[in-house]
Amino acid sequence: MTQRSPSGPFFWTCLVAGAGIVGYGLAGAWVDRADTRPADLAVWLAGSGIVHDALLAPAVVAVALATRWLPDVARLPVRLGLALSALLTLLFWPVVRGWGRSPSVPSALPLDYGRNLLLVLAGVWLAVGVVVVVRARRAR
Repeated sequence: MTQRSPSGPFFWTCLVAGAGIVGYGLAGAWVDRADTRPADLAVWLAGSGIVHDALLAPAVVAVALATRWLPDVARLPVRLGLALSALLTLLFWPVVRGWGRSPSVPSALPLDYGRNLLLVLAGVWLAVGVVVVVRARRAR
């Protein structure tokens, strides 16, 4: 099988546009370095790569291996449900924990975000269940 190299005007247009956006962001971070603290950004970026490679990637592999015993009709929906659940939990963890809440600003984070996250996750798993049932019926 031959390997295809990236080519064409769409690829190069997107590459140049992406490089321009990254350059604009880096220039803005450098100009406002008293506020943005580029050294902290570098530590955060390096740390996020280490956390991904040391924790998240092995966890995804472990979950994929653990779901091998599921029937074929359920395997993909369950894996997608697990991935979406992990993503939603990760994204909403700061508001669930109340980080940023201030007694002086009662309108900041006024809801029960833990309950709301559980409701959204219940909806995700309800959808996973429906998809599994539909796939099982179609497979018969």
